[in-house]
Amino acid sequence: MIGKLIKFLSVMALLAVAGVAGYALMFDLPVEKSEIVIPVTPLGQ
Repeated sequence: MIGKLIKFLSVMALLAVAGVAGYALMFDLPVEKSEIVIPVTPLGQ
């Protein structure tokens, strides 16, 4: 009985840690903005 409770609590703790890590990765990361410049030359020159 106690073993099942400990197993259940450890699984719930792992899910909580995974949930917090997933939330941090999906919603708290700032968007990196950088300008990309690609020179274009016409064909035949």
